[in-house]
Amino acid sequence: MIMGWVKVCVAPEIFTSRCDDVLQQREKAYLGGLQRSGELMLSGPLADGSAGLVVYDVQSLKEAEDLVEEQPMVRAGLLSVELHEMFAVTYG
Repeated sequence: MIMGWVKVCVAPEIFTSRCDDVLQQREKAYLGGLQRSGELMLSGPLADGSAGLVVYDVQSLKEAEDLVEEQPMVRAGLLSVELHEMFAVTYG
């Protein structure tokens, strides 16, 4: 699994002015498609709004990087995603 920290990489006023309804719908559609295909386990903002978390169920860091590069808000220069390999531990 690959975990990513999602951060807004522009000033808040720039994000607000460039993140319109069309871009938000493209983002939701893209991430929804990844979730339906099983490549995305979960994603969402932290409660304090300071960042977000995304967890990919892919075979390699490169595969996750490729998915991030196609993400509409990343392509628009509004978000950045810092990826890290992780191991899922289950108990029970």
